[in-house]
Amino acid sequence: MEITIIGRKSSGKTRLFSILTGLEYKQFLNEKQIGVAFVPDERIDKLSEYYKPKKTINAKVTFIDLPGVDKDEFYSSKRVAEYKNSDALIYLIPYFSGYTAESSLSIEDEIKRFEDESIISDLASVETRVASLTRTMQKRKEKEDEIEMKLMQKLMTQLEAGKALRFLEFSEDEEIKLKGFSFLTLKPILFVVNIDDEKINVINGIIKNLKDKFQANHFYNFSFISCDTEYDLMNMNKTERDEFLKELNLQEDGRTRVLKDAFSLLDKICFFTVGEDEVRAWPIKRGTKAKEAAGQVHTDIEKGFIRAEVFNYNDWDLYKSEEKIKEMKLFRLEMKDYVVKDGDIMHFRFNK
Repeated sequence: MEITIIGRKSSGKTRLFSILTGLEYKQFLNEKQIGVAFVPDERIDKLSEYYKPKKTINAKVTFIDLPGVDKDEFYSSKRVAEYKNSDALIYLIPYFSGYTAESSLSIEDEIKRFEDESIISDLASVETRVASLTRTMQKRKEKEDEIEMKLMQKLMTQLEAGKALRFLEFSEDEEIKLKGFSFLTLKPILFVVNIDDEKINVINGIIKNLKDKFQANHFYNFSFISCDTEYDLMNMNKTERDEFLKELNLQEDGRTRVLKDAFSLLDKICFFTVGEDEVRAWPIKRGTKAKEAAGQVHTDIEKGFIRAEVFNYNDWDLYKSEEKIKEMKLFRLEMKDYVVKDGDIMHFRFNK
C-alpha cells in the first residue's frame, strides 16, 4: 500500500513525510524518499495489553516523498505519471503565516486547480485510448473492444463536461476494465491543510466547509496538520506531548489523525490474530473472504483452509474474555466464503 505525498515547494511535504515515517528530515533532495509508517489503532493496543505478546505489529503504509518542483513542472506529464503510480495521494496545502509561493491561491482554488488539471490529464489518457481502439477496430471486430470503447466514451463525456470520474457509477464489468488504467480523478486522495497554531481554532470549520463543497467521501477527503508543531512533538516524551495537546484543545496529535485518514483512503479493513507470540493487524481489502484473508497470514493456510474461528473486537472489548464470548454465543465457525468484517479476531484451521 503506497501513498505519495505531493505539494508545491515549501508547502511542508518533506517535513510531513518525516513526521509520518519517523525518518530524518532531509530537505531539498533531488530524489524521492520512501518510508514506512505503522497505523495507530487503539484496538490493537488494548489487545496487546491483554494478551501480552512477545511482539505487536500494526498495519503499515508506505509513503513516498517526491522532490519539490517549480510551478510549471507540477503538472508536467512526467510528474503526473508519478502521481498515478501510487495507490493513493496526500496533497499538502500550505495555510500558514509567511508562505509566499503561490500565495494568491486560496485553499479552495488550489484544490480546484488540481481537480481541473487531473480532469485534463484523464481526458488526454482517454482520447489516446479511444484513438488506439479506433485503429484496432478498423482491422478487426472484437466484442471486448466494443465494450471498452463504450466505456471510454462514457468517461469522455464526463470529462469533457469538466467532471471527475469519481462521480460516475460503474458496473462490475466496468470496474474490472478500469483496473487497467490509473485515472487521477479515480485516485483516492486526502487533501491535508498545513496550518500554524494560530489557525487551530478555525480549522475545523474550514475542513467542514471543504468536505461539504467538494462532496467528500471515503476516498476523497480532507484533514489538517501543523507540520512545525508535529515536528516539535516528535522530540517530546508522552507526558509533554499530552500536556501540549491539551493546551491546544486537541484530542489527538496530527500524525495520528493523518495516518488514520490516509489508511481509510485505501478502502481497507483490518482483522486481527492474537496470542502469546504475536498480536497483529492484517489489512485487507473490504469484501475479502475468509480463505483469501488466511492467505495474508501464510499461503499454506489458504491452500489448506478448513474453517476460521471468529469473534469480533467489539464483543471482546465488551466482555474482555473469550470464554464469556463463547458463553454469549458470539464465537463463530466460518467457512471459506465468509466475508471478513473490520475488527474480526480470527484463528484459522487448516491442513498442513
